[in-house]
Amino acid sequence: MKNMISRFTLIILSTLLVISFNACDKETNEEEPPANTAPAASFTVQPPSGGTNTNFLFDASGSSDVQDALSALQFRWDYENDGTWDTQYSNDTNSHHKYTAEGTYEVKLEVKDTGGLTGQATKSVTVTDAQNNPPDAPGNPSPANGATGVGINQVLSWTCTDPDGDPLKYDVYFGISNNPAIVASDISASTYDPGQLQENTTYYWKILAKDNQGNSTPGSLWEFTSTGGTAFVCGNPFTDPRNGKQYPTVMIGNACWMAKNMDIGAMIDGSQNQSNNGDIEKYCYDNIELNCTSFGGLYQWDEMMQYASDNGIQGICPGGWHIPTDVEYMELEMAVGMPQSEVIKTGLRGTDEGTKLKEGGSSGFEGLMGGYYSGGQFFSKGSYGTFFSAEGSANLAWTRYLFNDMDQVLRDKYEKSFAMSVRCVKDAK
Repeated sequence: MKNMISRFTLIILSTLLVISFNACDKETNEEEPPANTAPAASFTVQPPSGGTNTNFLFDASGSSDVQDALSALQFRWDYENDGTWDTQYSNDTNSHHKYTAEGTYEVKLEVKDTGGLTGQATKSVTVTDAQNNPPDAPGNPSPANGATGVGINQVLSWTCTDPDGDPLKYDVYFGISNNPAIVASDISASTYDPGQLQENTTYYWKILAKDNQGNSTPGSLWEFTSTGGTAFVCGNPFTDPRNGKQYPTVMIGNACWMAKNMDIGAMIDGSQNQSNNGDIEKYCYDNIELNCTSFGGLYQWDEMMQYASDNGIQGICPGGWHIPTDVEYMELEMAVGMPQSEVIKTGLRGTDEGTKLKEGGSSGFEGLMGGYYSGGQFFSKGSYGTFFSAEGSANLAWTRYLFNDMDQVLRDKYEKSFAMSVRCVKDAK
């Protein structure tokens, strides 16, 4: 019996030793989770200084935390470090702020992690109300204002400075009208080559100087007269000084007409509408530049008129020329034989006046079958010649159509959103 008790006691003691050993081993192998650490706050300011109109951007995306991802952190801002938080906690790393007064401000950022610990950072921002000055007026024109005997291969030049040292760009207005059209925009050089000039012709020009702060200053209107030869005579070719392209001219009745469709401006794709952006834009049939060379550009009514609506306006024509009115087209038609009773009608009118006005016709007008544009598509090149006039109402404008297979001339109103060929007529003296 005594031996049995001793054996039982040994079993119990062995069991307790095993339990005790396992417990000690478990305590030894288990690791305590690392303690939470506070996030590191960091931010940038763009721009680092500005005025009371500046919308400063504060970007805290440079902040970090050992335990949490950036997206789990929260941010709040004190824009003047005056002890009052200007924003609530947010997960957005970016914040914007405008200051209402000049001064140097200390900005504080506080970042909070998911464990509730926070980190802070500060930066200084300088705010001033100093105004940016516009450019000085362009000056020192070459050729000099009022100069005569100027060569026909003259490059224009001028000088201009900016009080703040801002970089400058220029718009150039040039032509033979005393209200010259813009011929170049946002050029960096203070020179402009207008191409070969007409002889014995007075030209007008001015420069608009623009800085990179949105300020601009116009220069005075200058003029000079080219040398040599005689004044322009209708029937001689006319060279557009804006791009050097030459147009034959013809006197029909009492008016001098260009005998070729206008081709001026930068080609844009037919998927876009022409826009009032200060530059002349054109469509070329099927978006092929060579078609503009052969048939001229196609222009929506507003672009043709350069976003004005006065009769006899220059529009996209060179200085000294203008967009024909509906009445001037009537006078053209009567000059080639259409009775006055016919010209005032709509639809197809006359007898063979269309044939006289078409390419190869007896009038010398040389109407080309340049087709037209509508709704992003091009139609009827080789079959129709279409010409807007300067007159219309609401969304419609008086138009002339010549047809490859008809002898008459169509007069009707068409949508101003169409794009058609443009002829120019000389200003009356």
